[in-house]
Amino acid sequence: MTDTLEQIQARRAARKAELAELELEQRAIDLAAIDALEVELGDSNIAVREVPFAVGLPVLAAVRTPNGVEMKRYKDRLTREGAKADGIRAAEEIASACLVYPTGEQRTALLAARPALLTALGTAALDLATGRATEEGKG
Repeated sequence: MTDTLEQIQARRAARKAELAELELEQRAIDLAAIDALEVELGDSNIAVREVPFAVGLPVLAAVRTPNGVEMKRYKDRLTREGAKADGIRAAEEIASACLVYPTGEQRTALLAARPALLTALGTAALDLATGRATEEGKG
């Protein structure tokens, strides 16, 4: 016999409640680590990206501001003579250099689960290095 609509909804609600609890626990772990990085490196030198929750993976990732050598490498990658510029690869390289959270196996697993995250983190790191555009008179 198949489950009734009410049984399916109850089972689904219970599963989602359990996942929500796990996500809150993971978010607390992630925020504690990122808070420590902000204290160490400065709040304005850390950019954070949120990712959808998956059991066992962080929900937050963070990059720091690139240093001068890393920026030079990024620019060289984009302007190398005779080579076709690959902006995505350059962004991923700077993200790899600047990714400060997560680390180790968590980093590897998160990047495998969210393959475009490294590109977004590279853009975030570059934003830290350049600042943000503002409109005069706004704010």
